Amino acid sequence: MGNPNGHCASPAEAAPEYFMRDGKLTRRTFIKGVGAITVASALGFGAQASPEGVAVAEEAPVKAGEKSVHAVCTVNCTSRCHLHGTVRDGKLIRVEPGNMPGRPGYANACLRSMSYIKHVQDENARVMYPMKRTGERGSGEFERITWDEAIDIIAEKLNAVVAKDPKNASFYSFTGDLGKLSWEAPTRFAGCLGATTWDVEGIMGDHGASMGMTMVFGTHRGAHDSRDYLNSNLVICWGRNLADTHTSELRDYVAARKNGAKVIVIDPRQCSTAAMADEWIGINPQTDPALALGMMNWIIGHDLHAKDKLVEESVAPYLIREDNGKYLRMVDGKVAESTADDAADATSIGSTPASQGDAGSGAHTYVIWDELTGAAVDAPKAAAIKAGEVKPALSGTFTVDGVKCRTAFDHLVDGCKGYTPEYTGKICGIDPAVVERLAEEYITAKPAAIRMGQGMQRVNHSYSPFRTVATLAMVAGYIGVKGGGASHAGGTATNKPVAGYTGPVYNYTDWSNTGKKANMVPSSQLYNAAVDRNPVGIDFLWIANSNLINMSPDSNYMINHVLPAIDFIVTADPWWTWTAKYSDIVLPATSYWEHWDLIDRSPWAMFNQPAIEPLGESKSDVEMMTMLAKKCGVEQYWDKTDEEWIRQFVGTDHPAWADLDWNRDVVEQGIYGRSDAIYEPAIVYADGAGYKTDTGKFEFYTEKMLPFGEEVPSWLPPAEDPREGELAKKYPLAYIQYHDRLNVHTQHILIPELEVVQNEPLLQMNPKDARERGLSHGDIVRVFNDRGDMKLRVFLTEGIVPGTVATQSGWTPDHFIEGCYQNLTRMAINDAEESYSMTNSAFYDNLVEVEKA
Repeated sequence: MGNPNGHCASPAEAAPEYFMRDGKLTRRTFIKGVGAITVASALGFGAQASPEGVAVAEEAPVKAGEKSVHAVCTVNCTSRCHLHGTVRDGKLIRVEPGNMPGRPGYANACLRSMSYIKHVQDENARVMYPMKRTGERGSGEFERITWDEAIDIIAEKLNAVVAKDPKNASFYSFTGDLGKLSWEAPTRFAGCLGATTWDVEGIMGDHGASMGMTMVFGTHRGAHDSRDYLNSNLVICWGRNLADTHTSELRDYVAARKNGAKVIVIDPRQCSTAAMADEWIGINPQTDPALALGMMNWIIGHDLHAKDKLVEESVAPYLIREDNGKYLRMVDGKVAESTADDAADATSIGSTPASQGDAGSGAHTYVIWDELTGAAVDAPKAAAIKAGEVKPALSGTFTVDGVKCRTAFDHLVDGCKGYTPEYTGKICGIDPAVVERLAEEYITAKPAAIRMGQGMQRVNHSYSPFRTVATLAMVAGYIGVKGGGASHAGGTATNKPVAGYTGPVYNYTDWSNTGKKANMVPSSQLYNAAVDRNPVGIDFLWIANSNLINMSPDSNYMINHVLPAIDFIVTADPWWTWTAKYSDIVLPATSYWEHWDLIDRSPWAMFNQPAIEPLGESKSDVEMMTMLAKKCGVEQYWDKTDEEWIRQFVGTDHPAWADLDWNRDVVEQGIYGRSDAIYEPAIVYADGAGYKTDTGKFEFYTEKMLPFGEEVPSWLPPAEDPREGELAKKYPLAYIQYHDRLNVHTQHILIPELEVVQNEPLLQMNPKDARERGLSHGDIVRVFNDRGDMKLRVFLTEGIVPGTVATQSGWTPDHFIEGCYQNLTRMAINDAEESYSMTNSAFYDNLVEVEKA
């Protein structure tokens, strides 16, 4: 989408190019700026081996005077692609997909990573030297200083804060570079001082998925490998635009569709993935749980639910007390009011690690009603049920030692029975017949797969979409089967267990030793901490890997209240971001092409190393912290170079490294396929194993949500509901943002090679809504609510549901005519989310109005 009234493309530029025709992939090359950027596909993936044997494109050989280099793309799209670069005269001139050991045809690189080299080597875009603010915050007025001067100034401010209370010094590292060293160095430094770090998933709007998946699976990222979709008869991409945002997976959806699977996309927008699918179901924003509940209601009402699966592998037959809504628990044959295992349930799940607690740690205390003996017994394992040793009742009311109980399944039925096709269709904005047909297609596909995306959970009560859709998959019997699943993000780690070996794969002992412990605070409390000094104060803030202002809600509040309450702000970044301009000291950070780092992308270890010299006086995050450590009295914890840290990480006797050759695998190839790796796709939760919940089963009944009336999956309307209320009359349009192929968050915006994709922010609007406001395609419009406004050009399309408008996430104020999209978003604490873990930024829960500017 280009500027409707801007640059007119020449006939050659305007001619459409097809990148897949008759099953064959073609290639295209952009020659611009720093060199040639090989673009394999408008859909973003490289040439690959298809089921029909399309040839695999190997890494291009280098020519005389050129050097072959490798890197892993560490930006936060989760693909973690291995890149093969070519350097000539000290400059990166070409990037293409790098080979993936053990998995031919998986090489991948998107438009963003291939064009990134232009941006990385642009001295006008980069922060080149340490800079000290001379004007007002936000003015962009800075002077160049030396590294020694910068570190001295920072250390003086930091040491003064630490002397009073270390917790009032904060180190905030976001997701701009997810290499282990870059991402963790600032927060590791906080540990050395006993300072504060921030659990960032909440403020970035990605924690709802983690909460929802943890509720039912016990892990944040339960997922089938996308190659398994070749075994699916139906694939539903639910709130996931993988064609633009997760290009490494797209080939598997194309292959599944060619293999006969129907692909359905559920999204308020007709995104790029919807354009290549068999069907797009456009639903109103924030109604995904309602649709899943409606499908469950139809399936159960038609007696098509997977009764055996529910009984064997879920908490469906578990007894729930009628007096307090809690699971019935028994210890030593007697009903227990509580158990010691309950205490562990109170801890925050946080962003890491992916698994929480021990699977089934309290499983022995739960109770089912055995139809064989007519008595309450300890909840059995799936194998005992399959063997016929016990027959749990799926439904019914029972009395155990005077305590009246019903099964968890009956509670689930109650929760979804009101979601008739008519009621569901009204909420979702679709025909009731579509609800019925979708439910029928899903349950009869046998098997059907669902891939959920981040777009579902940047809403109020953000855990609900993932939790509810996953429960739908369990009700249908598709969890743990080939071609099934309800997955989030990428595939699963596939490594062979080593019998009798208990040592760690990586040697993180020294890296983990910081002397003290950092104070981890949910990022949902960042605004309160700055303004109200609750739960901690923020007198010093180090920001790394983050354009904090542009990627946080309600930027006006951030600028006018949060940042002024912070005495001293340091930003370490390769780029002159909106956030950098509001900082007191700005430090030049290296990109992933300029420093050593490691990504553990099991079954591979992937390595970054300096492929080019750092621009200006850029330093890695480890180098910065090592310099600062000498001024703060913690230098003993920062006694290695970046390369020495990486060497230590892989320096264990674990069998994973049996075949590692440092020069060959790390220096020359940049990637190592572990010796203990399995390269075939794994089926998650096969035979009911692998759940990390307290019951050791799929848990759709969540005790912790009892105070909020959400013990079973439910749908709650948005905080800013376009259906009713005074706010809806004033601002009748739901406003959402989306991720696209142009950028990852604020990275890659307006790289010249990507201007052919889009060269300005645009507001997508349905023509129906435009007519009601007298708007035409290409008009400049003002989008506004009580929090702020923005001006930009409107793009009319029937590919967005009426009543909803959208812009692409990541654009900064530099690119809007006026304002910014974050002026419109809101920051509000959600009590239910905060109780379970932490509030998730509801970026898509906003009402606005649009008028011609």
